[in-house]
Amino acid sequence: MRPCNSDWLDRLILQSALDLERARKTIFLFSRSARNVLAKCPVQEWEADAWARGLKTGLIRLEGYFFRVGSGKRSPLSFFIRNTSDLYVGLRRESITQAATFVSLVTDYGYPRRQTKFESRWMDVAVYGVEGKAWIYAENKASQKTLEKLCNRLATEFQSGVSPVDRDAKGVDDALMKAHHIWNNRPRYFWGVAPTRRQSYEVRYTSQGFHFLPSKELPTALEWSC
Repeated sequence: MRPCNSDWLDRLILQSALDLERARKTIFLFSRSARNVLAKCPVQEWEADAWARGLKTGLIRLEGYFFRVGSGKRSPLSFFIRNTSDLYVGLRRESITQAATFVSLVTDYGYPRRQTKFESRWMDVAVYGVEGKAWIYAENKASQKTLEKLCNRLATEFQSGVSPVDRDAKGVDDALMKAHHIWNNRPRYFWGVAPTRRQSYEVRYTSQGFHFLPSKELPTALEWSC
């Protein structure tokens, strides 16, 4: 059964989709497509609760069809995917989780909003210390299966080294790109977050590479002098 507390966020997203469709900025039956995505991958109660807190505290700001989160992203973000013809073609389900993750790090774990960055370089959300050193990297996926595949690869494949990567090249392996960023910036924790799955890891480094150790929970800001 759908969590009733998420209904308001469903309505907000679907109304935005319908408004875009009426403005003729979308493909045919765009709002129906968005509704089908939400039916297949429902907004979870924790996501809706985080969005509610984010809107109330100003961590999330709605601007028509778009929203802004934190200070790490200058341009407004959309719930929707746009094609090269400038038409909206689908719902970007991951964006809902991504914004909720940002809010959760600030409101649930207590990290200062000025040190919690949305879309920080090549990670979805990141927490930095006052000196600029990475502490937590969070990565979002729309499906639990995709998230678990990424986390399993990051946990085991890079213990003996991380191959160089061209960050500007198209089609770069996602896990390799994330591994390269982890290796270069050395966060202490990695948090994988999907709508129905959240798993935190402590990142352990050697002279050659790194691996993940599953942890029960992320540390709060009170447990870390940030």
